[in-house]
Parts: sequence; C-alpha cells; structure tokens
Amino acid sequence: MLESMMTINVAPVKPPEAAPSSLIRDRIVCFVNDDLSADALLKGLEGCNIEIKRGTIRNAIHMLETDTELLALVADISEVDDPFAQLEGLSRVCPADVRVALIGDNKEIAFYRALMDLGLSEYLPKPLTRNIVQTQLRRRLIDEAAPGPIDRGGQVVSICGAQGGAGATSIAIGLAMLLAETTKAKVALLDLNLQGGESSVMLGVRPGQGLRIALENPARADSLFIERAAIEINDRVRLFAADEELDATFAITKEGVSHVLGLLRQRFNYIVVDLPIPLSPAIYPVIAASRHAIVLLEAEVTGLRNAKALRAALARIAGENRVLTLLNRADRAGGLPIESIVKGLGGKPDLVIPDLGKGMTEAINLGIPALNHVPRLRRHLAPIVREIAALEDESKGWLRRILGR
Repeated sequence: MLESMMTINVAPVKPPEAAPSSLIRDRIVCFVNDDLSADALLKGLEGCNIEIKRGTIRNAIHMLETDTELLALVADISEVDDPFAQLEGLSRVCPADVRVALIGDNKEIAFYRALMDLGLSEYLPKPLTRNIVQTQLRRRLIDEAAPGPIDRGGQVVSICGAQGGAGATSIAIGLAMLLAETTKAKVALLDLNLQGGESSVMLGVRPGQGLRIALENPARADSLFIERAAIEINDRVRLFAADEELDATFAITKEGVSHVLGLLRQRFNYIVVDLPIPLSPAIYPVIAASRHAIVLLEAEVTGLRNAKALRAALARIAGENRVLTLLNRADRAGGLPIESIVKGLGGKPDLVIPDLGKGMTEAINLGIPALNHVPRLRRHLAPIVREIAALEDESKGWLRRILGR
C-alpha cells in the first residue's frame, strides 16, 4: 500500500539561461517516512533542486516506473522487511547514472558494508541531522557526481541473424518491448544496420542522421544525443536507428560505437542491439559488453553453417557462457529436422520459436510491433526475457545489474 505523498520543492540554484531538461536532470528526489529525516534532508541539501516525498523505497520504485529524469535518489528502508529484495526491484527501473542513497534504522557496520558493496552512493542510519546530510550525503550525491569514464550501466543484449531474413530484427523488437513491459524498465533498441536496417520500417517510424554522425564522430555525440536521436516507440522503449542510402559511404569507428553505447547504458536499464553481419571490428565493443549475445538461425543449411561460425566468433569476444543460440521458425515447412540442427550445432539450441504464421509478415507491412499483432510471440519470447532479467542471487543481483558484473 502506498503511503501518502508530501512534496516540498526548493528552487535550484541555476542561471536563468539553463535549459529546462538540465533542471529536471538535477533533481534529487527523497522518499522518507518521518518528519525529522525530511527536515534534515531539506536543510542539508539546501540550494539543490530537491523534492521531499512521504514514503519508502517501495514508493521510489513506483515513481521510477514512469519518472526517471533525476540526478539522485534517497530512499527510506526503515520498516522494510527485506531491503535487499527491494533493491533488486529498484535496480530494474533505476537508470545507471542515477545516484542512489538509503537511510534506515539499522546501525550495524556489517549491514552498512553489505549495502555499500552493492554499489550504493551512501547509507545513513537514523536519526538524520543537517550536519550529517551536508558533510556525508551531499558530497556523495553532488560533489562527486561529475561524469567520469563510462564503464558501467544498463545491461546489453545483442542479437544477430546467421542468415538474411531469419527474423533477427523482429525478435529484437519484440524482446525490447517485452523486456520493458515485464520489468517496467527503460529499454533502448539500437539498430546498427545503418543501410537497409528494418527496425524503423517494422515500427512505422522514420529515423534521422543522428546515429550515423555519432558513430562516425564520437566528439559530436554529447549528453543531448539521446534526446535528439531517440525515436519514441512507447513510454519505456526508444529506438536508435538510421536509414542511410545504399550507395552512401561512411565509416563508423570503434570509439564512436563505444561512446554511443556508453551514453545509452547510462540512461537505459537494457540496451537491445540488432547487430549487422558480417561483424565489423568497429562493433566489437558492443559484443564485449553484451551480457547475452544471441545467434539467431532458421532451419536451413546456410543458417546452420553460419551459426556455428558466428557463435565461435561471438564467444571469442564476449565469452562462451554469454552466447545463446535461438532457432527461429523451427517447424517451418521444408526446413531441416531438429536432429540435423543439433548435429550441426554440436548441441541443442538454447531457445526455440516455432513458425508463427502470416501474422508476422502482416505486422511488418502494417508497420506495427509484431508483439501486439501475434499473441503467440509474447509467449515464446517470455523464456528469453526471464533469462535476461533473471535475479540469480538475491544478495548480489543489484551489484551485477548496476556495475555490469
């Protein structure tokens, strides 16, 4: 049950010409369940763009499902039975660049260390005072919040088709949308097929040139890149794609790919990447950062041949335990029998999706997500979503998700 909400806004100390979006991103939102803590935070963070709300970490999770434009979050875990489980829920919806601090009743040093080991900015036991907030919390949330090297953030999932027309883009789109729907997280769909890419066509949108420019020249991709290049698919999903002429010449760089991926990882909980084939060295940073690298094939001789080689290539870059094989349209008429697939791959595919019929093609022609047009797709993508978003270890999931370990 959600507690009643109390909001106190303190005007930020900003020059008049500051952009509205920067004001929003300077917000520090605090959820506390007692007046003493609220007063200490209000006075200790005086001069900041601070919002004090009545509630606990549960309310913070609820807010972040729809509102993630903030610099830092302070959440109360007092009277919360299992704070580590709540942290797992928070990690699903909290962008990686948002600094998180907790306050609570537990004063044990072992509890403090356990929380700090999970990548939090700070934990303060109650009662809070203005001096404690000024000397400890303020420094963690503001003074040390300058951007540094991008080496952590949202989870990367890459997908590549072993042959043309295998359905990699359709699966990538469906996966991105179902991840957002299931986890309530913010998801970026990054289509690196700059020429002939199908994601924008399948979704009925028109991309611009922002992605190509950023991938060629990272110096031109600043913090506003996401706002300029993002194409809104729904409340939680944004598409980053290009539609370059087939005779266009350009050269994306490894530095550009790394920089764009870093920017996305700082603002999204998941980044689903549709990889181009053949694998260019410029996109190796995406593969190396992928928690899951999915090789998608159909039951055809060319797909089987290419899938084995592609798996080996991805394993060399991302690691053997991060590569999954997805057999798409497994029961399509005229396709290879499953026995031949198993023999050719050297084992069973990790994931299997049957032929879902003409509805998939209809969705493409209508420019609508297949997930909304073919109900069975949702059911068959669900195991992949569970694999990606699984919380394997209650006490360490937050650390893995935030620090990318």
